[in-house]
Amino acid sequence: MTDDPTPALTVRVRTVPEAVVVAAAGDLDLGTAPVLRARTRAALDGEPGALIVDLGAITFCGSAGLQVIAELVAETAAADLPFAVVADGRPVLRSLQVTRLDGTLALHPTVDGACAWLRRRPGRIGRDGG
Repeated sequence: MTDDPTPALTVRVRTVPEAVVVAAAGDLDLGTAPVLRARTRAALDGEPGALIVDLGAITFCGSAGLQVIAELVAETAAADLPFAVVADGRPVLRSLQVTRLDGTLALHPTVDGACAWLRRRPGRIGRDGG
């Protein structure tokens, strides 16, 4: 056992012309949700023009993960920041549907689809030159 408990979640952050993309893979649960929360907040500190959270590789999505998504919905809305979630698998989609979070955010099956949605948005502001 080490001091750094390795969660069953990996989070990668990258920038595309339309947004910053935070991609998570693995289990999104009570033990790993703080990792996603910290990485998305750090990404938001860079004041991107939009945020995409890619949950396409999530294998389990528990209530703590849904809480992070709900927080992001509220934070991005308060900042008038476009926010999209990418999910195409049952673990995430079903959780979003059961909790009705799917009706509060822009949901797309791919990052490319989310980027296309951002490009079509009227009055799009590209703070990162995008």
